[in-house]
Amino acid sequence: MQKVISIRPTEEIERKLERLIGIEKMERSALIRRILDIGMEEELKKHALELFRDKKVSLAKAAEIADISVREMMDLIKEKGISLHISIEDIREDFEAAMK
Repeated sequence: MQKVISIRPTEEIERKLERLIGIEKMERSALIRRILDIGMEEELKKHALELFRDKKVSLAKAAEIADISVREMMDLIKEKGISLHISIEDIREDFEAAMK
């Protein structure tokens, strides 16, 4: 059974939601779940990128935080123009972690 999450949308959010319901032809709660999922994925990626950029986590850890593969994380880092500041030792550690 799914838990219930209650929110109080602003008028602007409600207006946008109604517009999307009309466009997507989806049931309201299904659309809200999809939007919430997309938003959470983006926030996790953003957080992982910030931590990696600030050298607080490894490439593998950033991928884990973002819940994506190391390859996808590398593509995202490249897309955002962030330096892949990794050493040979970092690559070895990430490879070993990926093999577990």
